[in-house]
Amino acid sequence: IVAVVAALGVIGFDPLDQVGARGQPAKPKAVAAVKVATSTKTYSVTAGGLRRSYEVIAPVTALPKSAPVIVVLGGIGSSASGEAGRDDLIPYATANLAELVYPQGFGESWNAGGCCGAAAAKNVDDVAFLKALVATVDPGHARTVYVVGYSNGARMAYRIACDDPGLFDGYAMVKGGPTADCAIRKPVTLLQIAAVDDPEIPYAPGDKGIEPLPMTTLVTDLQAAEKCTDTAHVTRSGTMVQSTWPTCGNGTRLAFARSEEHTSELQSHHD
Repeated sequence: IVAVVAALGVIGFDPLDQVGARGQPAKPKAVAAVKVATSTKTYSVTAGGLRRSYEVIAPVTALPKSAPVIVVLGGIGSSASGEAGRDDLIPYATANLAELVYPQGFGESWNAGGCCGAAAAKNVDDVAFLKALVATVDPGHARTVYVVGYSNGARMAYRIACDDPGLFDGYAMVKGGPTADCAIRKPVTLLQIAAVDDPEIPYAPGDKGIEPLPMTTLVTDLQAAEKCTDTAHVTRSGTMVQSTWPTCGNGTRLAFARSEEHTSELQSHHD
């Protein structure tokens, strides 16, 4: 099972969203055992002068209003259907817990601001696409909408968190950090996910990788920028360990989940 699932559903947004009276995160929840019929449909929307497509995987019957929409941004070279087939988030739809939305990247890439692939080379307005997408799948913002970004998709999720933080109710970034010019200026709910032995993304200073910024340094920088001065609340589920700062000084809620298992669980697919 991909580590995103454990971090999201078992020790992810739930503790950040449900903080007790003493400021402590709620106990994690597991994916329900119930299974319902789902459908996969492809839609399109015009944004930034382009016709863009996206897939929706959802229960056939109407979801409870409390069920979130999870928008998933795949890594470079990954199609919407390919990402849906590998990230193991579909159990949330079959458990009647969420609607999954997989937007298709331009040339299977996202323009996160100077990176990456065809989307950046063509200066595609992916911020406009995601704004139009959210307005379409959740008119009037009646439901909770999360975004999960993987690698290049993580960079794109950070771009939204920096440029239009209110677009999503929560941000989860896997195997990717922000571009150098991306600074979060308003409160967000943010979950950074990493692996301790990732061969591409260094976990701590001194670790090998092709990215310059280690994940622990990134999270330390986020803690400082968002005034997360309290001691972290630490929870564990299997090989996933999560540190949570649910009440940062400027209103941000921050979490850092790391997998202690082999990085195949986080998949090796960079940019």
